[in-house]
Amino acid sequence: MNKKSSIRIFSKKLFLGIHLIISVVLLYPIIFTPLSFIWINGFFGLAVPYLIIAQLLFLFFWLVAKPIISLISFVTLAVSWKTLIALVAWHPGTNLSLNKRDNNIRIISWNVKGFNGNQASSPLKLRTQDIAYSIQKWNPDIICLQEYNTNEKPKDIGNHSSYFSKQYPYSFFSKDYQINAKDYFAGCIIFSKYKIIRSARLPYANQEALIYVDLQKGDDTIRVYTTHLASFNFKENDYRAIDEVAQSSDEALLAKKGVMRKMKKAFIERSIQANFVKKELNKTPYPSIFTGDFNDVPSSYTYKIIANDWQDAFLQKGFGIGVTYNGISPTLRIDYILANSSWKIKGWESVDENLSDHHMIIADLLLQKN
Repeated sequence: MNKKSSIRIFSKKLFLGIHLIISVVLLYPIIFTPLSFIWINGFFGLAVPYLIIAQLLFLFFWLVAKPIISLISFVTLAVSWKTLIALVAWHPGTNLSLNKRDNNIRIISWNVKGFNGNQASSPLKLRTQDIAYSIQKWNPDIICLQEYNTNEKPKDIGNHSSYFSKQYPYSFFSKDYQINAKDYFAGCIIFSKYKIIRSARLPYANQEALIYVDLQKGDDTIRVYTTHLASFNFKENDYRAIDEVAQSSDEALLAKKGVMRKMKKAFIERSIQANFVKKELNKTPYPSIFTGDFNDVPSSYTYKIIANDWQDAFLQKGFGIGVTYNGISPTLRIDYILANSSWKIKGWESVDENLSDHHMIIADLLLQKN
């Protein structure tokens, strides 16, 4: 056997080994969901867009080099089809206009990052007025905000509800965290043009909560949920550790281990929260809409458990990959608007106003009468 043939055989074996590893990593979160090791699914899930690209490249390579081996990619992608269709939407030309149809309900969901802007390292400057204007120019009927904060002093600049209360006289605030002064709180809030006839806060173990309101719209009662699931709680030094991937000093390695521990903890927390949320969603007796910052991608255990048989507004009316978060990776869709079968999704939009590290997401929904 000549040297050239030996190199070719070795190269094919190497490519086949890498291909098999990529296939296992892609399929593992789909086939195995043990709660005790769910954090592994979390790490693998973040890599799914890149793993799919790698699978496609291997598919074309083997079709040329050895077609029979291309079956690995065909089978892997076929088994992964539910994950694939949750990543990308194919509805071009369905952008929302500022004016919605009268019979539609327009809902906005936005993680407003405490109204402090989108740069973690910049001096804090409240963007409340800009954020309130950006939301209200779309004339939504319902507004769901995460990482919202306010005090309750009348006419105080820190009373952020005053920017919304004129147009949205009904609201329910989770008050998950008390900040500094005793009358300053943070959490999730739902503002509504429709009267709230019932509301509830369903707490998680980490102080945050799932909240919902039952709204009276004409003769109909509709339920709206919102939540903020456990985040990685990264600090500035954690983001720096992520950016400095190539560094291998003791200090850099220690920082990277700290990032991994935070991610593992959050993946476990979110899996518990996701199961709790799903149980609550299954109890709803009304046409319902669920919004929130999941802090997890569509290939995650969190998304699969919560979304399940609910409609994802982005997949119904969006186009592309629907990025909703500006940090860490350019492929992250972690904010969602879901609806149960009582609704028809009429439109979806993701708007980056450069006022938060998250995009504002908007959906128009039509209540289907029996």
